[in-house]
Amino acid sequence: MGYYLMYLRKSRADAEKERVGKYETLAVHERALTELARHEGYRVEEVYRELVSGESIEARTEFKRLMERISDPECDGVIVHAIDRLGRGDPMEYGWILSSFKWTHTRIVTPGRVYDPDDPSDAQHLKLQMFVGNIELEHIRERMKAGSVMSAERGNYLGSKPPYGYDKVLGRPEITPSETEAPVVRMMFEMAASGSNKGAIARRLNDSGVRARGGGTWSPSRIGAILSNPVYKGIIRYGYRRSRVVSRDGLKFVKKTVTSAEGEYVVSEGKHEPLVDAETWEKAQAAFEAVPVRRDRTLKNPLAGVVFCGKCGRAMTRQLVRNKYGGEYPRLHHAYNTGCRCRSASVADVVDALCSALEAVAEDVETGARPVGSDPREVAAIERALADEERRLDKLLELFYAEAITVSEFKSRRDASEESAGRMRSRLAELAARDVDADEFAYTVRDAVGILRDEGADAAAKNDAVRSVVERVDYWREDTRGGRIRLRVELKGID
Repeated sequence: MGYYLMYLRKSRADAEKERVGKYETLAVHERALTELARHEGYRVEEVYRELVSGESIEARTEFKRLMERISDPECDGVIVHAIDRLGRGDPMEYGWILSSFKWTHTRIVTPGRVYDPDDPSDAQHLKLQMFVGNIELEHIRERMKAGSVMSAERGNYLGSKPPYGYDKVLGRPEITPSETEAPVVRMMFEMAASGSNKGAIARRLNDSGVRARGGGTWSPSRIGAILSNPVYKGIIRYGYRRSRVVSRDGLKFVKKTVTSAEGEYVVSEGKHEPLVDAETWEKAQAAFEAVPVRRDRTLKNPLAGVVFCGKCGRAMTRQLVRNKYGGEYPRLHHAYNTGCRCRSASVADVVDALCSALEAVAEDVETGARPVGSDPREVAAIERALADEERRLDKLLELFYAEAITVSEFKSRRDASEESAGRMRSRLAELAARDVDADEFAYTVRDAVGILRDEGADAAAKNDAVRSVVERVDYWREDTRGGRIRLRVELKGID
């Protein structure tokens, strides 16, 4: 006699009842289904408890585990409170669910009826129930959307998380000023209204030891998101940003956050207390609008996307610095808000250090002191291992066709074998891409150095030259004035 699996999941209605304290859904259903299994003599092997009310299969991890388990021939059925707990999403999803139960000959047991997917009458009834459930789900979505719009129009805050500077009021769609964060928000607006830019505000907060929510550092983009949000002057904006399905990959939805056009979202007077007055908020917006926008998109950094901090791994960026004589020169440095105090250096000094490192590599390659390309011994070893893996997979298929192993065991061992073979094929492809001629490689490196040292070449040409031979450069500089620059250069096609 085979075993049964039990699946428990909350519905939207259950979540609402729990919110007002009526009962704990999963516990009630589990007791009822356990009693049903005991009465009918079903041996329950495992209970899957879904703690989220997910509309998409992709969001339901326990359900995906359940669907993998029913492929075991020893699994006779799944016990569930109602058919719609398995799924009532779009036709693609519930079609996949029904097909999976049919192919694995797995029964569905509910308190009211036992369904056999191999029986045409039961299969038709299952399709009808899931189809009706999908229509009901669409109606629920429409009702919830209409209710949310009405609530937002009355000034309620419906976001799942409060904006920085506010706390959520427990059990109510309202927000209240945070004792610790609200003063920080007021300071941001006062600085912005006085003419400070977003970068200056971020530096002030980071230098003062004030952390963003979650413990992170402040960046200009974070500051801008707060200063442009009308919630701080007492305005509710509902539906301004929303998640929209743009495509689908199998059962997985591919979503994108989009900004709604004016008139497509709710704007209303909020019930919450504003943190700044309307005049201060408008002054902050006007200050940002007055900042000129640079339109020059020409690449200025010859090392863009190549040099990274050796301490924390962040990209090093180019910034113009003014010296005491009033002149400007470019330096390579960290974005200020990273918290890593790696010392900066002039772009010219870093380029010079990189050229010296590349010239040394070219000389080693030319003399044979440093090999290039792939190691033939490694290639041969991987090819032998790959052939062994393919023979093991053939043997596994023979065992499966001879019914010497179960479906679940076959799938588990096949997946492991294919994953191992995939890693080996990827490594062979990497080695093949690195199979280059030593003289040609040395010539390419010296050519790149020549372009880097050419004062007449623009930054884009120098960047292309660097990227033709360099994969990545890790940068360190001793923490003293005039400290030595150290580079670790990772080249393409060479260890």
